[in-house]
Amino acid sequence: MANQRQLLIVEDIAALRQALAERAAAVFGVSEPGQAESLAVARAWLKTHRRIEQPLIALIDLGLPDGSGSELIAELAADSNASCIVTTIFEDDGTVMQALGAGAEGYLLKGEDIAVIEERLRGLERGEVAVSPKIARLLLARLRCPPRLQPEIDVALTPRETDVLRAIGRGLTIGETAHALDVGAHTVGTHVKNIYRKLNIASRAEAAIEASKRGLV
Repeated sequence: MANQRQLLIVEDIAALRQALAERAAAVFGVSEPGQAESLAVARAWLKTHRRIEQPLIALIDLGLPDGSGSELIAELAADSNASCIVTTIFEDDGTVMQALGAGAEGYLLKGEDIAVIEERLRGLERGEVAVSPKIARLLLARLRCPPRLQPEIDVALTPRETDVLRAIGRGLTIGETAHALDVGAHTVGTHVKNIYRKLNIASRAEAAIEASKRGLV
């Protein structure tokens, strides 16, 4: 049992989460992969099921209802027996570098066919790096031509996104924000995703800092 691997799939789209769980479980020989649709559920699974002596492979989406998967990747960075692979739709430079900087060891795009994703995961068993070609090209481009420093740009948010950012700055949870704004928690989660994407941030702490800079709290 000590050498048996653990597997965790963090993805908010149920059908894709199940497909990834089935394919990855077959690749890594895991009989009961963990599945989580949010950061909260993933953290609860880790608290209950994580066995630190066993290798853990975590496939983590970045755009989750209650925050960015980069937060979870950063938390798992302290676990020397854990390997995090991003599975996401986001392929912009900022998001990729944030995830890799947080500790991700691979970056796969969900736009690829599930069979292709499975093959890239099999490559891990051969000592390869699980990276989609688009991401590999992006990384090579950065090495050839490092980005110049750009002045800060005041990114515009919609009025509702501003309300949500203000709530984050006040320390409100997704549920509390939904109640305060009289909208659904899923709607708030969507706004949070858009805020993170627009501001190129990956955590509630960064969002709170941005809210303070904008004078919202």
